[in-house]
Amino acid sequence: MVKPVILEPLSTLWVVGIVCSIFVSYFIIQLAIRIPPDKRRILMIVMGFSILMIEVLQQFYYLHFDLWAIERSIPLHLCGIAIIIAGIVMFKPNQNGFEFLALMGSPGALHAILTPQFNHGDLPFLVFKYYFGHAAIIFVPLYLAIAEGYRIRESSWINVFFMCQGILLFVGLSNVILGSNYMYLVEKPIVQNPMIIGEWPWYILGFEIMGLIHIILFYAGYRKMKPLPY
Repeated sequence: MVKPVILEPLSTLWVVGIVCSIFVSYFIIQLAIRIPPDKRRILMIVMGFSILMIEVLQQFYYLHFDLWAIERSIPLHLCGIAIIIAGIVMFKPNQNGFEFLALMGSPGALHAILTPQFNHGDLPFLVFKYYFGHAAIIFVPLYLAIAEGYRIRESSWINVFFMCQGILLFVGLSNVILGSNYMYLVEKPIVQNPMIIGEWPWYILGFEIMGLIHIILFYAGYRKMKPLPY
């Protein structure tokens, strides 16, 4: 079994990963701003296809290098679910998907980028996919808000919070069946993160409280965001 790899803060790869994530997000949003509105649909399809294809390629990569295991390779972590939603909403924009990515996916991806844990090792493609996927979770809702004019609804923070409870229940039952630790509901991650407080099950309560705080903070930010004037 491959041991998870943790990146030390301020290490070279840590800095490069964050800088590249910011650059890719900024580049795509700037590209969307500069192309005519009638051409943005093509950009959305290309982005959606790229996001989903890289997720599929990762599964084949696991199989090729004998890294695939049912208890750790299915995209049932929060960010794994969010990446798939990000790819889908670029093909077929959806208000609920947008709000989930904006309020829950984005803070989760941000923490993942700042405190990376590579559960399948640090092979180059897996590191690239880790940062690309988490950056996509952040830039997709930003793109939809800025370029496509999507707005956060007043009740969205409540809807997203309860949506997360349903996901937690589903993933928790999956963990029981598969003997897995998706969304770290069975055992806390080994990475150092200020959101992880105490041992099981108390750190899960911390996840819930900090998750709600992040939802409210990102809700406030997206409510103030202005779309392009055209």
